[in-house]
Amino acid sequence: TLANIFQDLGANANSQSTAASTANATTLNQGNAEIGFSMGDAAQDAYEGVASATEIGAQENIRTLASLYPNYLQIVATESSGIKTVEDLAGKRVAVGAPASGTEISAQRVLEAYGMTYDDINADFLSFSEGVEGIQNGNIDAVVISSGLPNAGVLELQTTQDVVIVEIAEDIILGMQEDYPSFFPTTVPKDIYDMEEDVSTIGVNNVLLTHSEVSDDMAYAMAKAIFDNLDQLQNTHNAANDITLENALQNLPAPLHPGAAKYFEEQGITE
Repeated sequence: TLANIFQDLGANANSQSTAASTANATTLNQGNAEIGFSMGDAAQDAYEGVASATEIGAQENIRTLASLYPNYLQIVATESSGIKTVEDLAGKRVAVGAPASGTEISAQRVLEAYGMTYDDINADFLSFSEGVEGIQNGNIDAVVISSGLPNAGVLELQTTQDVVIVEIAEDIILGMQEDYPSFFPTTVPKDIYDMEEDVSTIGVNNVLLTHSEVSDDMAYAMAKAIFDNLDQLQNTHNAANDITLENALQNLPAPLHPGAAKYFEEQGITE
């Protein structure tokens, strides 16, 4: 739907279904598309040329159009595993995500914030679905997932096991923000997975990116197109229900494009 909106404006919209946020940032940095999606932390890494973007170097031409909706980092274990805290992951078999994926990099950063490394756990570089399957088969103790709520794999796991979402403490997350501004404290509400209480965890926004060579008029038009068509987007995608004008400039991973800034200023929204 978004791709159609932007193509109506004459933009080259990258609408591939991909988790390759870094690849999208590179495509934009090179000017081979006018717009693309990314996870906020991956976009920030690409802009700075760190983590999964170390080899390709800083993608300094990328610009942000808007923050959209959040993903939630969910460290999932079963009640029978005895895992209740991040420290409890020590010595456990943990599915941390595919190698160099956004999830896997987030897993490393959470462990680091708690004074731990992969040396302290038995890390398996598995996708969400493989990790959930591993728990069901008894080969994995916990899985790290970055997704919207609820996650289908966790719901499936719940049909056979009592599930625990491991808390990542708010003060830890606020400390992590100094190095990773795209991270912010949020909660997994208790009714999502029928838990006894809300669980503190890390939120990361999905963001819409462009590049510095896109004209101010085009960037303005693209930002306007998103928020003028929110109803249409929300009818098509559940996640779009979390997109709000008020949150559009929160936790930006790369500089805001001046054309988009002009649109938001007109709406009374500033960084």
